[in-house]
Amino acid sequence: MSDGQKKPYQQGWHSSVTANHATRTAENEGAFFIPRLKPHFKVLDMGCGPGTITVGLAKYVPQGSVIGVDLTSEVITQAKKLAEQKEGGVPSNVTFTTGNVLEGLPFEDEMFDAVFMSQVLLHIPEPVKALKELRRMVKTGGFIGDREGDFPFLWYPYLPGLQLKDKCTQCPDMYDMVITRQKSSTPRPQYPPHGPEHRSGSMIHVWAREAGFDPLKVEKSARVTMYTTPEERKVYAENMIARMEQGGHRQKYMDLGASREDVDLMVRDMERWRDDPDGVHHIVQYEVVAWK
Repeated sequence: MSDGQKKPYQQGWHSSVTANHATRTAENEGAFFIPRLKPHFKVLDMGCGPGTITVGLAKYVPQGSVIGVDLTSEVITQAKKLAEQKEGGVPSNVTFTTGNVLEGLPFEDEMFDAVFMSQVLLHIPEPVKALKELRRMVKTGGFIGDREGDFPFLWYPYLPGLQLKDKCTQCPDMYDMVITRQKSSTPRPQYPPHGPEHRSGSMIHVWAREAGFDPLKVEKSARVTMYTTPEERKVYAENMIARMEQGGHRQKYMDLGASREDVDLMVRDMERWRDDPDGVHHIVQYEVVAWK
């Protein structure tokens, strides 16, 4: 199956998308995960994106290894290139490869001491199936650490373009439209079994239990990611606008039922938020460690 046929990731891997992902580090995404690592651990970074977290994790397992996996050669090439540009190049204990967790990954049972994910299950249409496959590869006594943002994302000021409710898709916010939805002629129920149709971080522990993890061995915590300073707003807003104008997201929204005027409003209000001295954006991040 080709890269183009097998990718459920709706945002794509244009540089305007991965530029935001590349701001993520092992420390700011994996603070809940890193203290549990031991120097000899073999770690899988599932959904590694541009690889900044993968490379960051490597220094915490100097006698071990980290494998970064993502869906397409396009994003793996970006990860390798970014790693090569860092001082010292790609760490000797880091490798990158392609793989689709829903189709099965080419790793042995109980191969990894730990698996890390950040903002991954949110994009996977069958999160329980994915966790079952990852659990298969974790050693007995090992663990999976996952960090996922919880919808809806919250903004101040309350600008309509950042809180758009489209009459066709009934999205709780502008990102949900592209992150979790695909246009389909099949009618959808108002709510699927897990609750509101947009998947969110507050469901990780439920999915883990359904995937076979003992709920008494699942640790739950949460933190908040905030964008508040002028520089944080500038970087975030410009990345999001670039997704619209260069990364193909404008057409994705329109394919899902938004009008051209709707998308123009999203862009204008993102600019207004960027320039507002009181502008704040925050995302509740759920963090779960599930032990096998």
